[in-house]
Amino acid sequence: MVGCESMYKENLQVVSKVLNVIRNLNGVLASEVLTQADRETLIALEGEEENVEFLGFKRYNEGLREALNRAYSIALAFRSSTFPMPHKPPVKLLHRNVTVGEMLYEDTQPSYRGKAVEVFKGFVIYPDLLPRERSERSHVKLVYLKRAPSFITGLDESIEDPVYGEPSPKGHVFILNKLKVAAAFNDTATGIVGFNIRNF
Repeated sequence: MVGCESMYKENLQVVSKVLNVIRNLNGVLASEVLTQADRETLIALEGEEENVEFLGFKRYNEGLREALNRAYSIALAFRSSTFPMPHKPPVKLLHRNVTVGEMLYEDTQPSYRGKAVEVFKGFVIYPDLLPRERSERSHVKLVYLKRAPSFITGLDESIEDPVYGEPSPKGHVFILNKLKVAAAFNDTATGIVGFNIRNF
């Protein structure tokens, strides 16, 4: 029991360290460790959003789901104009892991050099790579990819598998309410940092 107790204390110290770093980042308005009930609510809200087709395709928020699947998940609200991580979530249209479309920001290069059709500002589809068979269309998903939270990389050697994800609109509202943050700024954004702790 004593070993478990000391491990629990060590884990709490690591979580506190991460929280302190996040709270001191530029632009952060609030942050808090999520409960299991919070995570379940966010997964349910994300599931609702993912079931609504976009451009005729299902969506999948890999970043958020992975961040909620870690031992610890911290929600944060921030001003995207000053936060150190770019508010440009990588979004790809994938057919079984092949990129058939993607969001291109000013500083990103297309992953395919062939024909590209811009369907809205910055988002392109590669028609040559889209599956021809109707049965394969169900295997095409719009995926919001996970990212590494650079601001906690190297913070503590016991932190494992850190991941950062951004919620869809319903999850965004839930997090703002949870953190008691009024969206007073037009650049108010939310995200979730998830990580595991390795006990030596």
